[in-house]
Amino acid sequence: MAEDTQSTGWIVSPRYDSLFFTGSLLAPALLWVGFSLGWLTGVAVFAVFQLAFNLPHNFQTWTLTILDPTDRARNARRYLIAMALVALVFLLPLLVSPGGVFPWMRDLLLYWGYYHLVRQHYGFQRLYERKAGDVGARESFWYARFLDGVSYLPLVFRFRDPDLMTLRAPGLEVWIRHPLLPRAAFVGLFALYCAILLAALVHHAWMAWRGRRNRLPRALLLLSVTAAFGAAALIHEVLIAVALVTAFHNLQYIGLVWFHNATRAARGAAGANVPIQWLQQRRAGRYLAASLLYGVAVFAPIAIFPDRAWAQLPITFVVALHYYIDGRAWRFKDVPERARYLTGC
Repeated sequence: MAEDTQSTGWIVSPRYDSLFFTGSLLAPALLWVGFSLGWLTGVAVFAVFQLAFNLPHNFQTWTLTILDPTDRARNARRYLIAMALVALVFLLPLLVSPGGVFPWMRDLLLYWGYYHLVRQHYGFQRLYERKAGDVGARESFWYARFLDGVSYLPLVFRFRDPDLMTLRAPGLEVWIRHPLLPRAAFVGLFALYCAILLAALVHHAWMAWRGRRNRLPRALLLLSVTAAFGAAALIHEVLIAVALVTAFHNLQYIGLVWFHNATRAARGAAGANVPIQWLQQRRAGRYLAASLLYGVAVFAPIAIFPDRAWAQLPITFVVALHYYIDGRAWRFKDVPERARYLTGC
């Protein structure tokens, strides 16, 4: 982390970025391989995904927000309102109409989650462009649209067959609601997908010919995102496909927040934030243990009582709340110190 990241174009360093922001795709890919070879069941993949990746990543948001006294003082009312709305919109239907209204809300939450993880890739794109220093607004706009194409089109491709949007586990089969995609539309959208990939390849070849500096970090991000969502489109079981793209997102997020919090701790700016105090005091083990134990506590009800509707309440509540709060936590204009901890600017 001692490198001059401002001149190299990396957010942290080539090694750190490659480990967390691009190479982290290998971890969920191993889950896919284990499932494909019969070493892991779909339930096992789901459990590992939640306990090792998704819920620990969820905890990182709280270290920036609810567990931070300064941020809590700034946004306490907003957070309380968000908690009440989440309970009303998502949890009340589960209690009152588990077989009627709740399935629609559950599917809404899944699609909101998909949007949430795609938005994170925009954030990484902008961080890399900020580091590169010579990316114009038009180019940035079109690469955001590239991310739209390679992220959302693979999901739409699954709409051609309801079987590709059916979650399966022992004794459970849940269809995720979606419009049916006609074959002609699928062919046209697939052609568009190929055209998007070709345009990006041509532009990168042009940048290489022009000798554009610092193009590699963003290019690796775009390649890893394309690979993650493209591979997910080829996986028949939607549960495994969701675990693949979401675990990739989770590991990116864990790496980014870890760097942010470690930078804040190194600058002696922990304040009354207990998790960052642990980092400042070189007690990273406590921080990691808290992340994992949080996941166990939230996941335990649904693991122990999988056939009880109420057991879904903890994980549904914290995931939905995370989507909302995280959507605000990275607005650099509202929290300028967050940008400083990440970029040194």
